[in-house]
Amino acid sequence: MKKIISVLLCVCLLFPCAVSAVAEGVRYDTPYENSSFFDYGEYTLHYRVFPAEGENKGQIMMLHGFAESTYCWQNLAALLTANGYTCVAVDLPDFGFSSRETKDTVRLPREEVVHALMSRLSDEPWYLAGHSMGGYVALAVAQTYPDSVKNLLLYGTSGNDGNAASAAMGNDFFASVVGPFMELMGRCKPLVWLLLRVAIQDSEFVRAYDVDAIVAPFRIKGTGTGAVYNFSMLTPTDYETVSQMPPILFMNGDKDKVIADSARKNLRAALPENSLDYIVEGGGHMFIENKAEETARVTLDFLSR
Repeated sequence: MKKIISVLLCVCLLFPCAVSAVAEGVRYDTPYENSSFFDYGEYTLHYRVFPAEGENKGQIMMLHGFAESTYCWQNLAALLTANGYTCVAVDLPDFGFSSRETKDTVRLPREEVVHALMSRLSDEPWYLAGHSMGGYVALAVAQTYPDSVKNLLLYGTSGNDGNAASAAMGNDFFASVVGPFMELMGRCKPLVWLLLRVAIQDSEFVRAYDVDAIVAPFRIKGTGTGAVYNFSMLTPTDYETVSQMPPILFMNGDKDKVIADSARKNLRAALPENSLDYIVEGGGHMFIENKAEETARVTLDFLSR
């Protein structure tokens, strides 16, 4: 438990979140020109649609990692839409501009909420992209709703092996103690800047980074507490089911300091036939941002098979 708490406190600061307007409550002022909201159960999900340019070759649903938001997909989405793919980036519950969970929320599995949005937007199957924790959710969607997923596009992630400790994070007392501390740390710009250097492994990119894009969402009431609840709702990966899926794109950075390569062994061993296991040389955990061009090239090659 101590190790998991330490990881949560660190990882929650490593990733970029969307920022435009910050407010308390469930539904926020439209943060982007392409923003929309979707209500499901007690949740309100914020998502952004990036329409394909020219002929539409397919649709990609994008799921961010822990403490991230739609912001992290902007560079990659621009390159994929320019090549004919419609991209939809969604803020998972408790992050970005989606609603925060409280002790009174009737909490639902992440895959159920995401699948509901996918079904609302289209009757056709999706390419499903997931970065870091978003990869866990993407795997859960694919194993629970296989007819809704064409292929998985996994970036900087691993399988979710799950354990009793992670499930216990949904405990109200634990969330009430750790959550506010996470919010406090997330508002410390010098600390966030230092952790960005670790996550991105690209000093020049970090120097030009808008740190406010990370800090502002931590000012939304309940962000830290909700994030703890969110982590407890992740569904473990069924590797036998994964092995029977259509080919998977599996991309990772060789300088990733967040997810150790040893943590990927179970997923790597379960990759279906004809999957692509690609290593981004010099790529940190957030290579989908600073190495978006290489990521897009490999992704487009995979999708064109």
